[in-house]
Amino acid sequence: MQQAAISFSDDLLLSLNMTVNEVVSSMRKEYAARMYQEGKLTLGQAAEFCGVCLYDFTVLLAAQDIPVINYEPEELDRELESIGVL
Repeated sequence: MQQAAISFSDDLLLSLNMTVNEVVSSMRKEYAARMYQEGKLTLGQAAEFCGVCLYDFTVLLAAQDIPVINYEPEELDRELESIGVL
């Protein structure tokens, strides 16, 4: 596992009224949601990245109006057809 370090000035933390851990947690969640939305991480990978369970991550996505299931119409039709719904 690799690690990275980010520095935050005391003034920035005071302005945000957040602790370092709160800022890092928030950044991880925002980045994971963005990477999931762009298709760079799976749902499970994104949830793991920000340290939450799948359910909590789907709630986070819903709060940001990011669809959890993102099928193209044709793709959805194929999936539904494969399970006998169409």
